[in-house]
Amino acid sequence: MGILSRDSDYFGLDIGEAAIRIVQLKRSGGRPSLVSYGDAPLSAGTSRSDSAADVERLGMSVAKLVKDLRLTTNNVVAGLPASKVFASIITTPKLTNAELAKAIPLQADQYIPMAVDQVKLDWTVLGPGANANELEVLLVAAPNTITNKYLQVMETAGLQVMALEINSTALYRAVVPPTSPPVLVLDMGAVASDLAIIYQNSPRLIRSIGVGGQTLVNAASQALGLDEAQAEQFVHKFGLTQTKLEGQVFKAIKPSLDMLVEEVQKSIKFFAARYPTAKLEKLVLTGGTSALLELPTFIATAIGLPVEIGNAWINVSYPAGLQDKLITVSSHYGVASGLAQRSFVE
Repeated sequence: MGILSRDSDYFGLDIGEAAIRIVQLKRSGGRPSLVSYGDAPLSAGTSRSDSAADVERLGMSVAKLVKDLRLTTNNVVAGLPASKVFASIITTPKLTNAELAKAIPLQADQYIPMAVDQVKLDWTVLGPGANANELEVLLVAAPNTITNKYLQVMETAGLQVMALEINSTALYRAVVPPTSPPVLVLDMGAVASDLAIIYQNSPRLIRSIGVGGQTLVNAASQALGLDEAQAEQFVHKFGLTQTKLEGQVFKAIKPSLDMLVEEVQKSIKFFAARYPTAKLEKLVLTGGTSALLELPTFIATAIGLPVEIGNAWINVSYPAGLQDKLITVSSHYGVASGLAQRSFVE
């Protein structure tokens, strides 16, 4: 599913807080094959800014990266931050697609905190509800201000938008095999962590939690009396290790991580209540912040589930000589890879 969907060859574009990332794939023997990938840094706050100058600057940065990578198309599928999009699982009577298309816009204001004329709506049927006469539907609403901004960025970059999609749905496509049992995917970015619970190859919960890498850096800075650059260095060097610096970094960032874990646990309880016969198998951890030392062990112990680091290339073919390099950057490329895989699974 996606806002403004069209079918064509394209590449995936992830506009993050610290960088933009691109992945282009092609079909090879029925499997996605890597054509190109790359990234370019962004100044802090650029991607979040709505100023005309920053939107133009962002578009020019995207255009430069596209040129540098020598992509074979100017068609793009871009990701939207989950924190900027409203997503909800709703239950409807068992209707046809045509009937749903008429009914959902009339009922959408019950589920989203904005007027329907201020958003772009999309929806997809997940499957039957608890009652045989009901359907579960994923409803997505992207504010017009957000979609218009992204369209302006793409226009500045000289690109044709094929679709806009929530980062969370793209990410699970990249890191979760289609036949996987229920899993929770947690993408820890710079300013927030996006969470999705995947069941029967569909997202059953999507949300954004306001704890990211910058949250941990700020906590370390305040607690240890360090400037931001020093705090960032300490957090990335020592992570959650308690045997270095007498565990001071761990003690400084633990309250923020506890808040994150608490929200993850709430999500797990929500899923268990809604789908009592389904059992979460594991948590898949990705995003730049996921590389912190001992973070997977900390989360696994806190939530009582196995934690594994997501592999953005698990469904992608690529030359054997690239394996070490691709695995090294995998935690940063999940969204871009998932966006690029859109037409291979839908």
